[in-house]
Amino acid sequence: MPIRIIIADDHAVIRSGLIALLAKEPDFEIVGEAASGMDAIKLADGKPFDVLLLDLSMPGIPGTKVAEELLQRKPKLAIVVLTMHADEHYLRELFRIGVRAYVLKRSTENDLINAIRAAYRGEHYVDPSMAGLLISPYVGRPAGKKYGRLALLTAREVEVCQLLAHGYTNPEVAERLSISVRTVEAHRNNIMTKLGLESRADLVHFAIDNGLLKTE
Repeated sequence: MPIRIIIADDHAVIRSGLIALLAKEPDFEIVGEAASGMDAIKLADGKPFDVLLLDLSMPGIPGTKVAEELLQRKPKLAIVVLTMHADEHYLRELFRIGVRAYVLKRSTENDLINAIRAAYRGEHYVDPSMAGLLISPYVGRPAGKKYGRLALLTAREVEVCQLLAHGYTNPEVAERLSISVRTVEAHRNNIMTKLGLESRADLVHFAIDNGLLKTE
């Protein structure tokens, strides 16, 4: 019986390329494709499959939330994240919630194929270029030593920080919180200034360390 795969990526060209690549494997069968997080959840709920190939940056519901939602319903689901984010903190958080494989979009075809087969077997797979991060001094360090400043944020800033860390854009945060995009930008600037953060990756690190990158 072939390994049934659903592909979730908002770029049609990438989906087409993945379908063409994976269709060459005799033991793979593409049974569905989704262009958004919500589509991925609906498709996964209604169609029998074995592996979800999931991008993290998608409109609406980001991939981190899609993975969390589906794994709450189906803890044994095989999810392979295919992303451009070579970030150990995404890697750590996704493995924590039950994702089985993490592959970068710049990796080789064989890396992706091996990851899918490993996930299907119930094994974990990490992109070879990120394997060293599993023993990084950051991984497993006590939370709060560098980013333990959650008390500096207002309740609204905490909400904005959480949504931004989950991958929502400024307009999407504004829509979810019923505030203006300009207000979101102001909150974001305040968050970055108060916490001494310089990039979105820093914000994600802070959110993970302080328990914000979880179910809203």
